[in-house]
Amino acid sequence: MLVATCIAAGLQGCMPFKAVFRGHPDYRDSKRFPTNAIAAGNEVFHFQTTDKDWGKTIKVTDWTTDLPVFSTIQQVVAGHSTLAFLLIRKDTILFEYYAEGSTSKSQFPSYSIAKSFTSALIGIAIQEGFINSVDDPVKNYLPELNFHPYFNQLTLRHLLNQTSGIKYSLTQDAVIYYGRDIWKSVKRIEFDTTPGKIQSYLNINYLLLGMALEKATGIAPHTYLEEKLWQPLGMETDAFWSADNKNRKEKTFCCLNATAMDYAKFGRLYLHDGSWEGKQIIEQQWVNQSVSRDTTAGSSFGYNFGWHIGLLEYGDFMANGLYKQHIYINPKKELIIVSLLRKEDKLKAERVNWWYVFRQISDQL
Repeated sequence: MLVATCIAAGLQGCMPFKAVFRGHPDYRDSKRFPTNAIAAGNEVFHFQTTDKDWGKTIKVTDWTTDLPVFSTIQQVVAGHSTLAFLLIRKDTILFEYYAEGSTSKSQFPSYSIAKSFTSALIGIAIQEGFINSVDDPVKNYLPELNFHPYFNQLTLRHLLNQTSGIKYSLTQDAVIYYGRDIWKSVKRIEFDTTPGKIQSYLNINYLLLGMALEKATGIAPHTYLEEKLWQPLGMETDAFWSADNKNRKEKTFCCLNATAMDYAKFGRLYLHDGSWEGKQIIEQQWVNQSVSRDTTAGSSFGYNFGWHIGLLEYGDFMANGLYKQHIYINPKKELIIVSLLRKEDKLKAERVNWWYVFRQISDQL
């Protein structure tokens, strides 16, 4: 099996044995990889609570049956492979759920939710002057990437909007997730098209953003996150970012691990246009740009700067991750929903559309 995989990989190099052995990413991977710690500060922000049990009040359908069967939020959440679920409106926790064996202090992997954090750090680096603009060439920060002519055209904007033109490689994805040295995969990047032509969702784009961020600031992404977001937002629990073995480089396309409550605080920051308790943490212009629709230069209607853009009617947007993990934000209802799941039955996972569930909830608030 491993030999066949290596032959199929060709010039891209041999797929890591862990990728062949484990197959799919797993929520337990956070305990298998080296990690870089992100310390919480001394001042903690707490959401308010309520005595009303909204988990038994609001009813929704998840369409996992052929008929629209309406059940309480508590029943729907418990009926899926949910690790944690938070419903917060106007800074008040209306419903909170944790799977058996998990608590409010449990740290959960973010998968691609981490891309939205990486995007935020790029915005902060721009406002602090470490990066001039999203239109800066990537080679300004990673001059080592000079082995393909398209690197001369590649900008940070292309990486943020997934319009880099870089060719997808299964082996490359496996190396940057499971491999001991993620730089190996960066050295083997190939292109399908010139940058700015078409949107293609690739993990390598946000890995390059993390590397460019570190070169620009001179600070490792986990430390920058700690200084600029984790402590200023009053996160209550230490977090950690998974890294590779050789260089301890953060996997900035995924693999941030934190509590559901602290993910909600990041959502709250974007709910309030980058402002936190009277202080502008991220410039409002960056937040607005991040969650606005942009169809120029290959971008699509529903994805921008690491965020998934919802429906115009709701004005909602989301940070999304593998296995249907979400930080859902509805500014009109002042609503934040954090939904963290692990891999579940394929048919059930295909049928449920959590965005529709979230909107059913918002319609009843």
